[in-house]
Amino acid sequence: MQQSITYKSIWNISYPIILGGVAQTIVNVTDTAFLGRVSEVALGASAIAGLFYVTVFMLGLGFSIGTQIIIARFDGENNHREIGRVLDHSIYFMLPLALVLFLFLKLVSPCLLTYFVKSPEVLQSSIVYIDNRSWGIFFSFLGLSIRSFFIGISSTRIIIYSTLVSAISNFILNYIFVFGKFGFAPMGIAGSAMASSISEIAYLLFIVAYTFSTVDRKKYGLFNFSKLSAERIRHIFVVAAPSMFQTFIAVWSWFVFFLIVEKMGEQPLAISNLIRNIYMILMIPLMGFSSATNTLVSNLIGQGRSNELKILIKKIVVLCFVTTLALTLLNLIQPRFTLSIFTNDGNLIEATLGSLYVISGSLLLFSITSVLLSSVSGSGNTLASLIIEVLTIVFYLIASWYVVKVLRLRIELVWCVEYVYFVLMGCLSLVYLRNKLRIK
Repeated sequence: MQQSITYKSIWNISYPIILGGVAQTIVNVTDTAFLGRVSEVALGASAIAGLFYVTVFMLGLGFSIGTQIIIARFDGENNHREIGRVLDHSIYFMLPLALVLFLFLKLVSPCLLTYFVKSPEVLQSSIVYIDNRSWGIFFSFLGLSIRSFFIGISSTRIIIYSTLVSAISNFILNYIFVFGKFGFAPMGIAGSAMASSISEIAYLLFIVAYTFSTVDRKKYGLFNFSKLSAERIRHIFVVAAPSMFQTFIAVWSWFVFFLIVEKMGEQPLAISNLIRNIYMILMIPLMGFSSATNTLVSNLIGQGRSNELKILIKKIVVLCFVTTLALTLLNLIQPRFTLSIFTNDGNLIEATLGSLYVISGSLLLFSITSVLLSSVSGSGNTLASLIIEVLTIVFYLIASWYVVKVLRLRIELVWCVEYVYFVLMGCLSLVYLRNKLRIK
């Protein structure tokens, strides 16, 4: 599909991803909203275990981003039949990967968490969560593969519908399983994890049904499941592997950050979990624009219009910054109300306000740097994007360790490390774009 680079066309591709992100975030924060009414231990454990699971999940998401970039390039070239072959081979790769990661979560994660987590209560609850959450990885990875097809061809409206189905089912099942409704015994954190896993099944069933009922499968050669080609797998993997490890280490760094915070005590950990969930809400627009950037940049290069990348990136940055600013200001009008969604503990809400103000400013930086970094990966050089992420994370974790273990600062000052992360990411991305893509 030949894409224009007007503000309207960028928005039309981005807003379904953003609205889908709203629904997906509801899935992610529903666990916290329910468990925040169970106990601080359950709340803290869901932070550790949830991030541990998401860290593993990011390997699949990263591979789907690489698949999306390749599909967008073929779409720009009007090579539609190749798109189906790419999707087939993405599925060939994702299912064995899901099996390996499932076994890792089941067999290895309890040992790792025992080594890292200090509180026995948080440790036990974290293990229970992962044990029940791990079953959903098979369905989520298949869903990611199909999702990469729709975003790659810039047909993003399905993202709204499928994630909404997942969000609704997750909310209802959390209510039933966590508190024990309709004849079920209260399951607490185990019920929350189980609800999230089942919601992944609902997501997959819906997106498959939508694909079969609305897409011209003959045009794209979808689900023909052509003969496995090692060369095609290699081609996808060369592009996708850096994205896999980039998304993995990005969330892994957050997981390590939470392990560092956990040493400060259960309340700083609970505060940080609340902040993580607020972050996930405020990051929805910029993550949507980042995903759209991958597709738009790759598509534009596929059309042979690399000379227009500067205009495209600037317009995406403007839209992303303005949308993030509006959402951030809206949140700051009633910050206590936002926090009350996740906990009814008044003292915990008051203790979290300082950290909330800190991350509100850092998100404005992130709205710019996320688009710049996605422009690097969207150009096809996912290895450069990975290198930028690694360098940034090294400084981020060193700074986090230093302010917690050496300076022993309050939790709201610890969250100031986010500024280090985003400033360095933006600078390195800008250097690459200026020198390699000649974007001045």
